[in-house]
Amino acid sequence: MKQLVILWLLLSAFMNAGAQGNDLTEQQGAHTPMMGWSSWNQFHVGISEKIIKAQADALVASGMKAAGYRFINIDDGFFGGRDKDGNLLFNSKRFPAGMAAIARYIHSKGLSAGIYSDAGINTCGSYWDHDSISIGMGLYGHEKADLHRLLKEWGFDFIKVDWCGGDWLGLDEQTRYTEIGRLIQEIKPGALYNVCRWKFPGKWVVHIANSWRVSADISASFESILKIIDLNADLWPYSGPGHVNDMDMLQVGRGMSFEEDKAHFSMWCMLNSPLLAGNDLTRMSKETRSILTNREMIAINQDPLVYQARRLADYGDQEVWARPLKHTMSGEIAIALLNRSATKKNISFNMDDLSIDSKKGYTLHNIWEQKDIAITRQAVQSFEVPGHGVIVLIAKGVSLPYNVFQYATGKQPQ
Repeated sequence: MKQLVILWLLLSAFMNAGAQGNDLTEQQGAHTPMMGWSSWNQFHVGISEKIIKAQADALVASGMKAAGYRFINIDDGFFGGRDKDGNLLFNSKRFPAGMAAIARYIHSKGLSAGIYSDAGINTCGSYWDHDSISIGMGLYGHEKADLHRLLKEWGFDFIKVDWCGGDWLGLDEQTRYTEIGRLIQEIKPGALYNVCRWKFPGKWVVHIANSWRVSADISASFESILKIIDLNADLWPYSGPGHVNDMDMLQVGRGMSFEEDKAHFSMWCMLNSPLLAGNDLTRMSKETRSILTNREMIAINQDPLVYQARRLADYGDQEVWARPLKHTMSGEIAIALLNRSATKKNISFNMDDLSIDSKKGYTLHNIWEQKDIAITRQAVQSFEVPGHGVIVLIAKGVSLPYNVFQYATGKQPQ
């Protein structure tokens, strides 16, 4: 691991471009990753006014709002064609009271409302889910009018812009998404913006959007979770206050094991992804609720430094990830021990390699097991991690002067 420290020092001059704040932070108050619920994973285009209201009610009743979840995001499936003047319409069968009414209902719960569109002519659901009414519902040719309707007339606070239609038209993604981002800020400063390109778009996106997808659609399998983690592993320089890498909606409570769900949620928290539940909140088990509302894990995700965790040791199927909390020299770090294998394994790490001075003593707190390790000066720690599982620790001690987190981003202590 000491060789890795040297490598990070050498790379520091090149890796800090995306780690600085952007113009959106102060303008929008979009500091930490978005938290909420999104309709796509569970319902695809089969959404309705009744379903969305029920999910908003459940988010509040389940304790998720109290834990920090704020957004109810409506994905593809609400469109109802266009009128003779080309104005966007909602599906009156699925949403009889209208989209402005559903946004008001969400707001009445003390929540924020999110909506969906596409950069091209047609949406993803028009093809992949055979929702023919979504044909022609994309922003292309109607950019200003559609965004005004979605964000101002209907009152939504966030918009996810997909790329199926843009891809089918062969559009240039940087040009197209930059144009859309400019219009969003012109029409409703403060509206949050997600670029859904299904891969990291490039450095340019950091100054355009609040979040951007780094992968194809997630599935409820541990293999999918690991693939997305790997895709995001080297993108940490582009995550910071107001702009984060989006690892897609959560699949917690949608068919994986309890240990897999904990590992999934833990790594999304460690890597600063938006936390958008994708399960049916009205049919949530106690185990699922306990994961989604774990305050200590959420606190890592919402840490004001917004520093994405990095893979500091790779032993094949066993990995050590870490991120500083509060500031890079605080002496407080979050550590995740990820076991990719199906059988339990011991994972070891050296506190000095993680920039905590073991000689001066430190404490460890195991988040999922709610166990504390009193002050110790033992440099090497080892934990048995369940198969497809994770152990997440909070270490508190004295930061070493050769702090890997500080130098690797070119940041000075705050």
